Amino acid sequence: MGETPPPAPFPSRGPVSERAPTSGSDYTGGMTAPRRGRRVSLDQRTGVVGSRAPGVWNRGHMVRAEVDIAAVRGNLERLREWLPRQVSVLFVVKEDAYGHGLRRVARAAEGIADWFGVAYLHEARALRRTGCAQPIFIMTPPVGAALVQAVREGYHLPLGDSGMIPEIEAAAARAGKRALVHIEVDTGMGRYGLLPEEVDRALEVFRPDRIEVAGVYSHLSSANGRSEEDLEFTRAQVWWFRHILQEWERRGIAIRCRHLANSAAVLAFDEATAAPLNMVRVGTAAYGYPEGPVAPPVELVPAARAWTEIAAVRDLPRGWPVGYGRQYVTPDAARMAILAAGYGDGLRPELKRVTIRGHVAEIVGNLSMDSVAADVTELTSVKRGDRALLFGPGVSGHQGWICPVLVPVLLSAHRRWTG
Repeated sequence: MGETPPPAPFPSRGPVSERAPTSGSDYTGGMTAPRRGRRVSLDQRTGVVGSRAPGVWNRGHMVRAEVDIAAVRGNLERLREWLPRQVSVLFVVKEDAYGHGLRRVARAAEGIADWFGVAYLHEARALRRTGCAQPIFIMTPPVGAALVQAVREGYHLPLGDSGMIPEIEAAAARAGKRALVHIEVDTGMGRYGLLPEEVDRALEVFRPDRIEVAGVYSHLSSANGRSEEDLEFTRAQVWWFRHILQEWERRGIAIRCRHLANSAAVLAFDEATAAPLNMVRVGTAAYGYPEGPVAPPVELVPAARAWTEIAAVRDLPRGWPVGYGRQYVTPDAARMAILAAGYGDGLRPELKRVTIRGHVAEIVGNLSMDSVAADVTELTSVKRGDRALLFGPGVSGHQGWICPVLVPVLLSAHRRWTG
């Protein structure tokens, strides 16, 4: 007797011989063969290899984006007007200005931003090449030769941990000039910096001929949170840092730059921008995406919009899985729009919905490398080739997800600029 086959989980799709071929010269295992005439390129910074048509970057990507540079400048102007007069603006432009284009954004910020913040030495150098004359703060502690070069070229640097002190002093000796250092006080971020009880000891051991303490700062971990627990924790961080500054002031310790507020705190916590604090670090708000526990007190306009196309529209029966891992199963018969972009195009699981023909469609199932499904059961007019807007003006509900999605999508997209 032969074995009884297991029950099929889904309706039969016919014998294998009737299905699409899975072997032979036409089968690529889901991988598209390179087109003739295309050449391979290597990103020298990231080591990522990608194909490109001659003279065209990212043209093969299925996400398109438009960046309105005038919107960035307008947002900065309104934030500048909102802040107290004594407060300087450090404009964060790391990762190619959050994907908006470093050169264009830096020019748009002329006359408004007092400082610029980047993540790495190569970004600081790229910013200098745009003609930027303002001070530049490298926010990720450089290591090795990059530390020496950063000191030599006059960039402001963070103190990432107590072990960095002798490294910075040695780098300053090699560079032949004092290092410009901002001490980070860790009040609850748990990333870089010194614990509050370590800071006084650091001030005692600094060699003034090697290190100039140009600033002191802390970073708020939950200023964009809306829960009572987040609000309480943020207020505690603000109080703690202000208390440290006031104690130093009482002891006659004067440090030029004192900064705490990020975008969310600028818009929601007045005490994070009040004296003795005199600088803020603005990122997402300047690009038009305020996050925080309250409605923004100033109008901020999203500077970028990004979209992809619908590659297929599928009608699926009840109980049908969608995506890898079967994490979503249709509760009823449903219509799915399959978007021609996935995690290979910068999409992230934090992106929960898209806008199609002016209506919101929920993302369902796990992301694939170059596709993801959106439930368009209620949108009967949707067709292949329609746009699916990922983010941009008119798209709401970005709280909590915009930064992890905005940056990789824009960096992967084929971009054009206006304004």
